[in-house]
Amino acid sequence: MSLKLILISPQGTLEKDGKLHKPLITELCTAVDRLAKKGARVALWSNRAWKVNQTKPLHEYLSERTQQPVEAVGVAHGNFPARSRSGSVDPILAKFKVSRCQTILVGNNDEDLRAGVNNKLLLVRPDWYGVKNEYGFSVKSIAELERFCTIFGFRQHPIYWSISDGPLRMDAMGPYSTKIKAYAGFGFDALQAAKHEQGSLAFWHRLIVSSLYFSDLIASVDYISSYPGHSVGLPLRAIDEVMIALGKCFRKPFFPDLIVRHTVAAKSAYTAASAKTFQNQVNTVRLNAYPHPYGGTEARKSALSLKGKVVLVVDDICTHGRSLDTARRYIEAAGGKALLFAWLKTINTSFLAMDPRPKLKPFQVNQLPAEPNSVSYSYHDCIVADEAPAEIASLLDQYKSWTV
Repeated sequence: MSLKLILISPQGTLEKDGKLHKPLITELCTAVDRLAKKGARVALWSNRAWKVNQTKPLHEYLSERTQQPVEAVGVAHGNFPARSRSGSVDPILAKFKVSRCQTILVGNNDEDLRAGVNNKLLLVRPDWYGVKNEYGFSVKSIAELERFCTIFGFRQHPIYWSISDGPLRMDAMGPYSTKIKAYAGFGFDALQAAKHEQGSLAFWHRLIVSSLYFSDLIASVDYISSYPGHSVGLPLRAIDEVMIALGKCFRKPFFPDLIVRHTVAAKSAYTAASAKTFQNQVNTVRLNAYPHPYGGTEARKSALSLKGKVVLVVDDICTHGRSLDTARRYIEAAGGKALLFAWLKTINTSFLAMDPRPKLKPFQVNQLPAEPNSVSYSYHDCIVADEAPAEIASLLDQYKSWTV
C-alpha cells in the first residue's frame, strides 16, 4: 500500500512561539498541491482550532491557497477523541477511507509522540526549529518532508521477493547484483551502505522503514532484532539506530543483542562455497535471555520470554539465507515465531531452510555434529513484484538529485 493521508500537527510544526510561521506555510502550500496530485491528502490533526490572523481557520486558508481540500480533524472539529488516546485515529481513518499503513503523522512534541505511539502511526519529526525529541524520523525542511513522502511514501512495490510457507516468512525489498546492469547501480550503493556505512546510507534506512510500514509487516511483530556480524561483540551499527527509532515509534522493543555471536564465524564473502554451511551459523550464535532494550546500557532484569511472540529479524543482503534461517530456528526453539527481512536478495540463488528443525537449546551454545538437511525455495518462484528493481533504481536517482 502507498501513502494516502498525511496528518500534520500544527503546534511546533507550522507554529513557533505561539504564532503561525507564514513563510513555512507558504512552502507547505506548494508541497500540499504536489502531494495531492500524487494521491495523498493533507489534514490538520489537533485538539485546538488554528486560525490565520485570528480570523480564518488554518485548514480553510490552506485549501484556498492550494486549491486542494485540506480538512481539520480533532477535538475542536467534530466528534473526535483526544489525540493522545489509543484508537483516536480510527474515526479519522474511517472518514478518509484509508488504512493505518497508508497514513503518517507529522509532529514533534510530546503529544504527537503519544498520538503516534498509541495509534501505531509512523511519526515523521519536523526538526526545522531544532531537535526537541529523539522519536520518529527527522526531516529538516518542508522540501525534505516532501521528499520523504514522494520517494518513500508513494512506492508501489515495497516487497520484491517473498516466501510465505507455514511458519517460514521471508521478505526482501529488491534484488542484489553488482553485475547485472539493471541492478548494479543500486546494488553497489546498498553494499557500501550495509557493509561500510557509506553510499546513500539514509536512503536505504528510510527504504527499509517504509517497506516495513507501508507493507504493514511491522504491525504483526512484537520484538525487533538484527542478525549479528561475523565477529564477536561488535558495537551498535547505523542500521541498529534506525531499528531503535522504528521500535520506539510502535512500542515494539528492538534488541540488538537478542541474537549474539559467541564465536567468530567464517565470513561468507571470503569462504569457499563448501564452507558456507548452516553449521557455521548455528554453532556460533545463540539467543540472549537478558538483551538490552533499544540498545541501552542496562540489560533486562528478568529473562525475556519469546513464547507466542513474533520477532522481526533484519539482515542486509541475503544470499542463500542460512543466517536468517538460523535466527528463525533459534527463535522457534524458544517458543516464538520469526519474521525474516532482508534489504536485498542475491539473484539466481535459492533460499535454504533447515528441515527437519534441528534440536536446539536456544539460550545456550549448540554444536551441530553434522550439516543439517534443508529444503530449497527457488529464487525466481519467490519474486512477487518484477517492477520493484526499476522502482528502486529510479527512487535512488531521485533521492540523490533532490534539493532539500
